[in-house]
Amino acid sequence: MLTKLIDHAIHILRKNEPPEGYMLCFSGGKDSIVCYQLLILSGCKFSAHYNSTTFDQPEVLKYIKNLYPAVIWHYPTWKGKPTNFYKMIIIKGLPSRKIRWCCQIFKEGFGNGRLLIDGIRSKESYNRSKRTKYEYFFNQYYKTKNNKNPLDQAIIDKLYRLKKCKKIIHIIFDWSSSDVWDFIHLNDIEYCSLYDSGYSRIGCIGCPMSSNKSCINDFKRYPIIKANIIKSISIRRSIRNDYPQFINAEDIFNWWISKKTVIAYFAERDQLDIWNNII
Repeated sequence: MLTKLIDHAIHILRKNEPPEGYMLCFSGGKDSIVCYQLLILSGCKFSAHYNSTTFDQPEVLKYIKNLYPAVIWHYPTWKGKPTNFYKMIIIKGLPSRKIRWCCQIFKEGFGNGRLLIDGIRSKESYNRSKRTKYEYFFNQYYKTKNNKNPLDQAIIDKLYRLKKCKKIIHIIFDWSSSDVWDFIHLNDIEYCSLYDSGYSRIGCIGCPMSSNKSCINDFKRYPIIKANIIKSISIRRSIRNDYPQFINAEDIFNWWISKKTVIAYFAERDQLDIWNNII
């Protein structure tokens, strides 16, 4: 089964190879290192690109720098100036599952007019299972403008030539997690140490799409990141008076990682306060 998956992936890569080569979206995670190795096996021309979110795990950064020195790093900007996650919290507030400005600013800003490869897999989540192996991604203007009106292929091709959108092949879209690990072991690929520390997925610390348990573990492991986020919340609150119903910035942080609605969070917190007063 794995041999067939490998052969099929290499066939797709060779069949679709653009003259300028592929752009690989590289994160240092298990899926992206599999994509990297598949591109090498295919013999296709490519360059690997890592988008710094400024709040990835230090272990991942060290891993990429040491084992993948050819990877090109991209650093975030906002209105033409360098920025980071903490500055953007002050400007935009905390990201959420519904408003993930972090992905838009830190990960989706490059590659227009190019053919990209990434390691998205359908079995990772329900939302990803609804996607397809071949996709187009538009810049924010056209994404909003055409949200409810699917474009015909001629218009898409024109936008692609004008570098208003990018093509992406999710080259291991139909692979399982077991397939990924079998490939890694088969090719004796060194992977990030976090996978041996209990992490099944790696990436942004406290990602809005992560579970409450995952966020708690993240911020327990990286307390400096937690302190910096709380500091940014405090600064924004002093400027915008966001969430006045919360006690302080740490209270807002605790709500943010709880993944609960404000009402549910307050109900649980108040109940805990009552119980602590009783005992």
